[in-house]
Amino acid sequence: MNGKPSSTSQQQRSTPSTGWWRQTGEPFMITLIVACASSLPVAASLELIAWQVALRGFILIGWLAGLLLLPRLLKLFYNERTRLPALAALVLLAFGFSLIGGRASETFAETNSIDSQSAAMIELMQNQESYTFVAAPRISKSLFVRLLQTGNGGGPSPAAPYGEELYDIIVSYGIDPAVALAFFAHESQMGTTGVTRSQDLRNWGGQRAAYNKERHVGQVMVNGKPFVRFESWHDGVRDWCELILNRYVKRGLDTVAKAVPVYAPSSDNNVPEAYINTIHRTIAAWQGRTPPPAVSLPHVYSDLTTALLTETFLAAGVSYHPDWAFHKYAEEEAKAGRPLGSPLSESRRITVGNDQYVVQAFALDTLYTPLAPVESQTNWSDVRRLSAMFNSTAGAPILPQADTMLQATPVAPQDLQSPFQPK
Repeated sequence: MNGKPSSTSQQQRSTPSTGWWRQTGEPFMITLIVACASSLPVAASLELIAWQVALRGFILIGWLAGLLLLPRLLKLFYNERTRLPALAALVLLAFGFSLIGGRASETFAETNSIDSQSAAMIELMQNQESYTFVAAPRISKSLFVRLLQTGNGGGPSPAAPYGEELYDIIVSYGIDPAVALAFFAHESQMGTTGVTRSQDLRNWGGQRAAYNKERHVGQVMVNGKPFVRFESWHDGVRDWCELILNRYVKRGLDTVAKAVPVYAPSSDNNVPEAYINTIHRTIAAWQGRTPPPAVSLPHVYSDLTTALLTETFLAAGVSYHPDWAFHKYAEEEAKAGRPLGSPLSESRRITVGNDQYVVQAFALDTLYTPLAPVESQTNWSDVRRLSAMFNSTAGAPILPQADTMLQATPVAPQDLQSPFQPK
């Protein structure tokens, strides 16, 4: 009656635990939430975690923030001490959801969507004779292991020690090991070249993201594009098999010809026609049989330069990759008025005495890059011309004498650790 609060109200407001929470606990939790929320985009940008993982983290943080802030949201905004931190937390969460959600959705779209060009190609491939993914083994386990041991032009595969186990894993999914191995050979020369080797990705099919996110142990960026790393070749093979079964076979893309326009679309600087025909020829060669009839698809390009160069290379039976250093060098030399002409073959690894080189012959000149004694230390941007060796004066690097013993094997590196990649 005297206008003073009751003793009960005073006790409720002055409970030690309540006072500690409002004075210390709540500000600490808000600070922690803001710190975690601001760290996720940075970690994802530095490729320490995947964008999908960052999105999950933001969802969890948003849920925790909701539990913490919603009951006191109005009071937080009325109170001058907490108004700014609360507003900052809400803005940061909204921005984070927008940024990470957008990047995650882009990655999802890249791995799940079918663009109009690919859809048109799939339609053309409906009646095309091709190899099915789900089939009885077309090659034996012993041949599968032997092929991994001998490699596909780049030396023994790093997956060779696990050949028998990998064969059994593929068969357990009902997938033909020959088809699986042909994709492995085409994507990374069975793990011996490209980013798969240089970054030790243990990535069977050149996947951008893991189908089963629990197998994701990291990723690397090459020319702005992510490639996933797996813990082991066993995980890499399992993930590829599950990807093929669930995102391709179950959608009716059950043959090589139907799947490749989506798996390796022309919009990603691939030539699906060449990819399909290479897989067909590879499997047929292993079986000692005639491959299916050659596939013919419309060639769709993003620009005229890429179109003309690709057609020039294809006419010579060589695949053109605009982000490979040899091919990029050829384009730059042509623009500078020093053309190399059409390619005469794929690249090859040669041994001259005690030295090794990667070489590719063109109609008007030959390109070569010396390999370092430790190949990982090779300067792959050091692309040289044979004509420069003959035309140079003192001090120019040259190959050893031509009468030295020479051995050659095909090679097709595919990333920044390759002479085919950007300088």
